[in-house]
Amino acid sequence: MNRNIIIATEDVISEAVVERIIESSENPWLITVRMKENGNGYLRKKLDGLIRTAKTVPVFLLTDLDRVSCAPDLIRDWVGPRSLPGEMYFRVAVREVEAWLLADHEGLSEFLGIPEIYFPEVPEDLPDPKESLLNIVKRFGSREIKAELLAAPKARAKVGLGYNSSLTAFVREHWDPNRAASRADSLARAICRIS
Repeated sequence: MNRNIIIATEDVISEAVVERIIESSENPWLITVRMKENGNGYLRKKLDGLIRTAKTVPVFLLTDLDRVSCAPDLIRDWVGPRSLPGEMYFRVAVREVEAWLLADHEGLSEFLGIPEIYFPEVPEDLPDPKESLLNIVKRFGSREIKAELLAAPKARAKVGLGYNSSLTAFVREHWDPNRAASRADSLARAICRIS
């Protein structure tokens, strides 16, 4: 029988990533509520309520590490002196969820049509995984994939209009979290925690 779980993420790509992690988990989870906004400010505002909720219904929260030195520091900063219930799965993507996408060389190569040799061996060591992904696409991607993922010249946006929809489709159709976990320790920990 499926157990209910609530997921809370920064954006649509992170939401798709958490869905795939849960789908590939050994536990039979049923996602009943999806909470997402643009960035982690929303998650920080909702944290008290999520902690209370996790006492009765499991909660999987995923945020990016960004510029913070390490995941334990970020969690301590957010949580403070409170203790987290056992079924509050507070996970941090090092440095951002794009590192987890870059970690699946086989799936990303198939999706982007770019040879695996161009993807970083340890994507969590990158200072800006999203920028690294965009640079790989800029250098080696097809015209079509560039049009989707890259911002138009002189545009204010950092990414193309199809960035979220394309990468969400990649996650749902090609990304293998277990394959990616071999190159992304924070992902391996998230998979282990939810399993």
